[in-house]
Amino acid sequence: MPLTSLRRSPLVELAVSQLREQVLSGQWPVGARLPAETELAQRLEVGRSTVREAVRALVHAGLLETRQGSGTYVRSVTPGADWEPRLRRAAVLEVYEVRQALEVQAARLAAARRTDADVAALHESLAERELARARARDGAFVEADLAFHRCVVAAAHNPLLAEMFGSFVSVLREALIAVVTDRGLDDVGADPAHSRLAAAIEAGDAAAAEQATRDHLYPTAAALQSLIGR
Repeated sequence: MPLTSLRRSPLVELAVSQLREQVLSGQWPVGARLPAETELAQRLEVGRSTVREAVRALVHAGLLETRQGSGTYVRSVTPGADWEPRLRRAAVLEVYEVRQALEVQAARLAAARRTDADVAALHESLAERELARARARDGAFVEADLAFHRCVVAAAHNPLLAEMFGSFVSVLREALIAVVTDRGLDDVGADPAHSRLAAAIEAGDAAAAEQATRDHLYPTAAALQSLIGR
């Protein structure tokens, strides 16, 4: 089943909007505990999973906070000017959390299973990625970056992993565009971990391949988390 895009479903967006308006209207003062998930679902006339997503979005936006074992509380009734960017970064962070799980494993398998043809494809796609970055073309860079990571996954020679990554590509494309928009092409594109990843796979060094993948993905996820938490 294909993964959904970064744009949340209309029902979730409606729930976010309604719940946000109730918070901003002062229905619950700062520090107040929101009703239970079941009651909120009845009030908004949506399912509990939709309420869960809406609450998570408002937590990322800084209006709500969740306390383990206690519930959800109003943190602020004044939305910041960066409301929309924070929601976008929250969605991108979710994508990167899934991406870490897929690509770390793909890198390890690729180092163990790569063929000469896989290595040649990796170096060719890496060169195309560097060329796109040098030409400062954001769209071309995102496509070239995706092509490189497709080569890594292909070198893992795991059909199910390749299928999962294929269903994930459209979401990942949106995430990469958002990251380039937030951080700039020079900051994102100059990452040397891609070259180290290709070299590690060629050398058959699974540990180095895994580390290079983590070095590429984790700082971006941490930066997104920091931006969301501001």
